[in-house]
Amino acid sequence: MLIFIAPIPFRLSNYYPETYHSIPTTIESLELVSIHERYKIEIVKCYINNGRLLEIGPSYGSFTYLAKEVGYEVEAIEMSAPCCKFLNEVVGMRAINSIDPVHAMQYLEPYDVITLWHVIEHLPCAWSVLDAICEKIQPGGILVIASVNPEAFQFRILGRYWLHLDVPRHVMLIPTRLLINKIESLGFKLEMLTMTDKGTQTCNKAGWTNFFCISVPRDFPTKYCYLYYAFSWAESKKWFTFQLSQLRE
Repeated sequence: MLIFIAPIPFRLSNYYPETYHSIPTTIESLELVSIHERYKIEIVKCYINNGRLLEIGPSYGSFTYLAKEVGYEVEAIEMSAPCCKFLNEVVGMRAINSIDPVHAMQYLEPYDVITLWHVIEHLPCAWSVLDAICEKIQPGGILVIASVNPEAFQFRILGRYWLHLDVPRHVMLIPTRLLINKIESLGFKLEMLTMTDKGTQTCNKAGWTNFFCISVPRDFPTKYCYLYYAFSWAESKKWFTFQLSQLRE
């Protein structure tokens, strides 16, 4: 079941204050905080070792920095002006400041890799963005998406108290099969789906920790409290890797 908010706030940018992104002050600081993102590079390099890479929604660019360091030709589209300033002036890459990825992609050359790490749930026009991405990936290129999993066991237990609902910044939570069907209809084939990668495990732990160690509401059934210790499987987020079919050549 698709989960969405309606109506979507007119000015979503009001829910992304300047403190939302903890931008490093130097390239050395960025290098330190990027260490935990290296598993993302490993996932991408399983399919594409080099070439043009676009990240949509990089924040201050921990992944884009690593991608640039290992040889990808990196560009980004980011809604935060301070983040774009940091990426352009400190990281030394091209970052386009835009709240409309569809419009921004119109003027870009095709890519071998496009990534959305925990971004698609923030997009009011997610389907239009996927349509635009389809036109900007080279045949044989890949699309990598990390997203909140609305089918997660954690969500079924915690309900409205679930950390990863993050309303209203998360405007849409897309079920696995619905997202796969949409992207496959654009000419891609699914290459990988995982809920056990390092990033997912971190997000899963954060969901339990936030609830049971920080904000257990008084009206939540106490019989579920043991689940924090009994269950630790990582399913609160999910990863997809799609490869564009060679049939589009």
